[in-house]
Amino acid sequence: MRPYLFKLIALGDGTTGKTSLVKRYTEGTFQHDYKATIGATFALKHLDFEMDNGSSAKAKVVVWDIAGQPSFREMRSRYMEGASMAFIVFDVTRPDTFLNVANWYGALMKKSPDCIVAAVANKIDLTERAVPSEVGGVLENWIDVIYVETSALTGENVDHMFSELVKRAVQRFGPEN
Repeated sequence: MRPYLFKLIALGDGTTGKTSLVKRYTEGTFQHDYKATIGATFALKHLDFEMDNGSSAKAKVVVWDIAGQPSFREMRSRYMEGASMAFIVFDVTRPDTFLNVANWYGALMKKSPDCIVAAVANKIDLTERAVPSEVGGVLENWIDVIYVETSALTGENVDHMFSELVKRAVQRFGPEN
């Protein structure tokens, strides 16, 4: 069985945890000191998984971690082209990052309108939460995304978020579709 090949991009404001989520997923690690992503970095993940119908599948996922700082706006739009999947991260302790999710989504849809998207509430391990979990249902209904709450620090729901994106990509872009 030939594996599926997918392009997954990480989007969201700077310091929301995009790189930390990618590293937690691809390397199983967490880095405590912050280093801003300059431009984009890449990671590769090989997956063997079971679909909801019980069939098995293989996938290679190329994860593009794209800088969130405003100065990289023009470059980001080029990286968004051809994405099968994306996750847009916001920091639950910073409401401004949540308010920007719709902007990220709109920019992505202009470049990759068939992309499967997850809105990710990150840093749920922190006690100073300012964005309530109830916003998840609003996002799912408003802009048609998967909503997941994660902690890159503890790893909570990180694998689930990536797995859900890949399963939906197989369903949408698989050979029988």
